[in-house]
Amino acid sequence: MTRLHVRSRYGPEVVAGVMVVALLAWAAAEWLSSRPYFDGPQARPPVAALAPVFAAVLVSVTLAGADEELERSAARRWWPIRLAHVLIATAVCAAALALTGLWEPTRCGAAELARNTVASVGLVTVATALAGAARAWAPVIAYTGVVYLAAPKPVIASTAWWTWPVQPASAPLAWWAAAAWFAAGLVLYARNGARVAADREA
Repeated sequence: MTRLHVRSRYGPEVVAGVMVVALLAWAAAEWLSSRPYFDGPQARPPVAALAPVFAAVLVSVTLAGADEELERSAARRWWPIRLAHVLIATAVCAAALALTGLWEPTRCGAAELARNTVASVGLVTVATALAGAARAWAPVIAYTGVVYLAAPKPVIASTAWWTWPVQPASAPLAWWAAAAWFAAGLVLYARNGARVAADREA
């Protein structure tokens, strides 16, 4: 049953996609850190902010089945499956991206990649529960894009609750924000699953 669930949600394809994102993140960090206009940690934010978004968008593909109503009609409790689904998907994505940053944390930012993956998956799961999996990619892309452009430069620690995508690992508020988004998404998705009506309209 577990294998069928994974296959029906495009699990193998998404895992392969996450590996591609991780490799591209590593290549981008390598290239940016070699540019003369970036000095060490200054090369970190673009990769740390954007790579987790792409991974989270891939996760959103797995958050709704081909027939969500049919799945819900099955005589089984779905919330433990949804809970495990999100936790495992987040762990795989965070580990894959963080590993690309371990080669030189001061440049790529393994901790930032892991934190932003947790937050981005949280945003995606919130959007899935409220608007449906077909639209779940939009809020995380829009939010991260706005923050990347609008956040104070240099970053200010007191704004970390909303500028978490571009904050360093040393900003506690950014971690709390990531945890809050992830917890909200986990609860909403585990309880409600993907919003069926929105997916049908897409």
